Amino acid sequence: MKRVLVIEDDHRMRDLLVRQLAALRCVAFAVGAPSSAQQAVDAHRPDIVIVDIGLPEMDGFALADMLRHKGIPMIASTGSTSPDLDGRVREAGFAGLLRKPFRLRDLARELRCPLPGN
Repeated sequence: MKRVLVIEDDHRMRDLLVRQLAALRCVAFAVGAPSSAQQAVDAHRPDIVIVDIGLPEMDGFALADMLRHKGIPMIASTGSTSPDLDGRVREAGFAGLLRKPFRLRDLARELRCPLPGN
């Protein structure tokens, strides 16, 4: 069972991700602010971190730089449709990218988890 930390400032998106992760049989933890991320990583020891790119205190790229030394794979999450974002995400070392709104199958693919019922 994968342990996933979600760092997302929008409470509706955060709650949706936690429910979707539960449907994929993942153990989910979530924080709403980048300032809580380091402590959450240390406390929960996730297998993977989903990072919103558009966080208010610092963007997801800066947060990923801060967390990279932990050696935990990270997936970027964004509502942006910018075509150059794919390259930036790869260059920043993210393992994947989820574009909002995404479906459960998109999340399952990025996490390499089977869909419910499979």
